[in-house]
This record gives sequence, C-alpha cells and structure tokens, in this order.
Amino acid sequence: MRKIFIILYFCLFLLGCKQNAVILPDGNTIKVEIAKTQAQTERGLMFRESLPENSGMLFIFPEDKIQVFWMKNTLIDLDIIFIDSQGAVVNIAENMPHSYIGAPEEDVAQAFGWGQYVLEINSGLAKKHNLKPGDRLILKIK
Repeated sequence: MRKIFIILYFCLFLLGCKQNAVILPDGNTIKVEIAKTQAQTERGLMFRESLPENSGMLFIFPEDKIQVFWMKNTLIDLDIIFIDSQGAVVNIAENMPHSYIGAPEEDVAQAFGWGQYVLEINSGLAKKHNLKPGDRLILKIK
C-alpha cells in the first residue's frame, strides 16, 4: 500500500511540474497561461472578468526589445511586468486601470517596457510580493 502511495505522489508531483509558472524572488509561484500564437498575444486577457489570485499570463517574444501593452477591452486592473532575456525584472507598470468594451483608444491605458517576456498579473500582486526592477524571476515554461 505504501508503494502505491509513493508512486501516486510521484506521478502527481510530475504532473504539477508540467505546469507553466513563474517563481518569484520570495519563493511564491504564479501559475501562468502562455500566449503562444499571435492571436493569443493580441487578445491577452481581454474580456475576462477575473483572474485567479496567483495566476497570470506570460507573453514570450523572440528577443529583448521595447514592448507596448495596452488595456483595450481588459476588464480587470493589472500589474504588467517587463522581464529581460536573463529573467531580470526591468520595469513594472503597477495598477494599470481596466477599460471598458468599446472604449475610445485615447482613453485606454498603455504600458511600455524593455524585455523578451511580459507577465500580466492582478493589480497589487507586484507590491504584495515586493517585486522591483533587478529582481530575478525563474520562468518554468514547458
């Protein structure tokens, strides 16, 4: 019976390791959905009414460069974290205000930053976990 429990635990552990995640400097984990296609990148978190507490969306680009993100049709406030190719936080756009569906473009908040990766999480999480430029994140991407 103990062998079965150990095998089951090991299998569950391996399944858990297959989840995409970002490990923060304080040891907490953010489970991330990866924007894999151009369409997913363009849509991002638009039209979603909520985001689980320790979840987010990770955008992956071919190289470090200026990234521009905007909150068009994004119904939740977000922190947008720009991360370079080495996993270092370059910039954090905190408390980006949501927009409403059909908002004129001039009324939609934008965030700019340098990096190869961009992580969107619920507003306030960056402050809660004391994230700051220069911090290193571990990207567990499958």
